[in-house]
Amino acid sequence: MENTPKKFPDPIRTPPKPQSVNTASFTKDAASINLPDIDHASALLTNQATKPDEIIEGILHAGTKAVLASASKVGKTWILLYMAAAIASGKNFWKFKTRKRKVLFINFEIRREFIADRLKVIQSQLEGEDLSQLHVWNLRGITADFEVLVKTIIERARKEGYALIIIDPIYKAMVGKSENTASSVGAMCNQIEQIVEATGAAVIFAHHYAKGSAAKKNQIDRMSGSGVFARDADSIITLTQHAEKDCYSVEMTLRNLAPQSAFVAEWKYPVMVERPDLSASDFESDEPDADEYEPLVSLLDESPLTTGEWLEAAVEIGYSRASFFRDKDYLVKQNRVQTNTEKTWTRNQSETCETLIPEQVRINNKSQVSN
Repeated sequence: MENTPKKFPDPIRTPPKPQSVNTASFTKDAASINLPDIDHASALLTNQATKPDEIIEGILHAGTKAVLASASKVGKTWILLYMAAAIASGKNFWKFKTRKRKVLFINFEIRREFIADRLKVIQSQLEGEDLSQLHVWNLRGITADFEVLVKTIIERARKEGYALIIIDPIYKAMVGKSENTASSVGAMCNQIEQIVEATGAAVIFAHHYAKGSAAKKNQIDRMSGSGVFARDADSIITLTQHAEKDCYSVEMTLRNLAPQSAFVAEWKYPVMVERPDLSASDFESDEPDADEYEPLVSLLDESPLTTGEWLEAAVEIGYSRASFFRDKDYLVKQNRVQTNTEKTWTRNQSETCETLIPEQVRINNKSQVSN
């Protein structure tokens, strides 16, 4: 009988002592912030605060945040300029009444001369209305960090008493940052929040759709980049390509106001005009079925991402950790993405249009030709 080594019990390990927390630093930080009192529900029910004015009736309150989103080159700047001019002159914006208020339009994209041309056309559309309540801050080519600009925006907005501040487009305020990561977009949204809280003005900005078929996504999921863009806004206005040429389905998600029915607007230079004869649910549908992997690949179009950054961006658009790694592995096998020496991922630039079309669609197309 062989001698078996005698087993000794594992030594008893002393549990680690809990780390001490410096509550003094927390107390100091909290004391430095002007925090409001905690409300009793009974007080909220009996002493209701006065609601801020609706700058655009049924769509936008003062002191709130909004986003206008669509595919590229739909005319977001024209729409926002028309909105600014309508509010500055007290005229309707589309079919919605406005309160005449002072407006600041922050232009990051278009040369000053061309903004002037557009304003002349819009003023003519408004039958020569006085636009002295509309101010335009032309910042095309200015490379200052948005965090620095925020301080100046607050100072000027307080001095002038702007009720609405329009930022066109928002991606110009994110130079050097990724719109795909929640941390970058969250920081930018926090800066906009600072403007809103410090001035009482509403802030609306222009943003673009992600690639792919927008009509097949939920309205708030059509925007490019992090889902924080949609979650943070109080009012979301989207324009999605309609089946009718030059027409768009206008949909709204409103946090603080009653729902608005979707409607169709047609581009009639220089404005969008409502088309009550068209159904807002009749989206453009002449494109092939969307490639289910394209949303994940398109996250790499703005800039290369590490695996961790790509995962974070994917989670923001609805992927689980497991589905991300499963689909990533498939994309690697299909040679649709590639990694480099810096351990970041990019779209494989050798990808062809055929690669982007799902296999079943290609089979169907080939069978139609052979028949």
